[in-house]
Amino acid sequence: MQHVSSPKSTVLFSTRLLTLYSLSLLFGISLGLFNPLMSTFMEQQQVSQISIGIHSTIYFLAITVGTPFVNKLLRQQGIRRVLLLGLLLMGLSAPFFALTSYLSLWLIIRILMGFGVCCLLIGGQTALNYFSHENNRARVNGFYFLAMGLGLIIGTIFGPHFYSLNPQFAFLMGGGVVVSAFLLVLFCLKKKFMVSIPTSSSLRLLPLLKKFKFPIHGIFAYGIANATLITLYPVFILNQNYNVEQMGLTLSMFFLGNLLSTVPVTNLADKLGKTRVLFMCVSVGIIVTLGLIVINNYSLILLFSGLAGASIGPIYPLCLALVGEQVTSKELGAGIALFTTSYSLGNAAGPILSSLMMAMFGNRFIFSAFIPLYIFLLLRMRGMGKKQLNFE
Repeated sequence: MQHVSSPKSTVLFSTRLLTLYSLSLLFGISLGLFNPLMSTFMEQQQVSQISIGIHSTIYFLAITVGTPFVNKLLRQQGIRRVLLLGLLLMGLSAPFFALTSYLSLWLIIRILMGFGVCCLLIGGQTALNYFSHENNRARVNGFYFLAMGLGLIIGTIFGPHFYSLNPQFAFLMGGGVVVSAFLLVLFCLKKKFMVSIPTSSSLRLLPLLKKFKFPIHGIFAYGIANATLITLYPVFILNQNYNVEQMGLTLSMFFLGNLLSTVPVTNLADKLGKTRVLFMCVSVGIIVTLGLIVINNYSLILLFSGLAGASIGPIYPLCLALVGEQVTSKELGAGIALFTTSYSLGNAAGPILSSLMMAMFGNRFIFSAFIPLYIFLLLRMRGMGKKQLNFE
């Protein structure tokens, strides 16, 4: 197996890392454009909310199902080819979503896009750890997710603007972003980077569930919340008689809140305790998401959307940090695999569960799939006692 010689560097902005930051930015723009506009386009084609939820669920299931195949492909073909394959799948599927009105074709596009996103998530995050040094890994990840957050904001702001001009044009613009990312990887990551991923660490996942206490619970609920906000909340906003551009601005506020809060909240967690700060984030997240479904003033909706991003967004890194604390070094690979799988399953379950609740009880029940899970998580955390939660 071929390996890159001395790939790690203490430099935060080496050529390889700059390429990954730029790829993360372009990836975020494409996701911020495609995901909400796909739901919007289906809604305007008179597709039922349940069908929209099913298609979104299929998309996230494709990411989940694709994980073992992409891991195997990563060992065989290397980081660069996995990234190129992911961009190729996205570029050949997502831009054509608005060119058809057939549910079956939309389903195929969602599946192809899901596999493409799976390649980009696994390839990009593996590359980060492969190219970063122990002394700068946290900062490297910070820049990577900062770039993705900026991309999501750009996509959700400009996507609806282009969509209001012409839906097909908006999706083709997204395709142009994917092509740019493809060329970036093609010319800036010129070698066939191979990685070694041990397979034994993926065994014995079930015993880890007893050790984790609540991080897996938290990330599963986060996956449901995240997928619901991205795929179905745009439909909810449109049903409240707001236009597409207002919908895009609302989502942008959510991503902006997420972007601005993650670094200071995680720094606070190192000082006050991760479980204590996680408890605070979940508590605030429940309150602001309830506010989103009862408030009718658009300015307040924007405010609460930003607060939702600021409180819900940090749950992901907090739960991931708790996983790292609760496993041994030998169990870390299996723990991260279980964490990622739980997150993907939450993403897959979110749209279909939320759309069913909306269909049965009305649009105001859009968040009823994950709010009870968060309340139960709070009860579990309180049940651990003050000492474990660092409340003393």
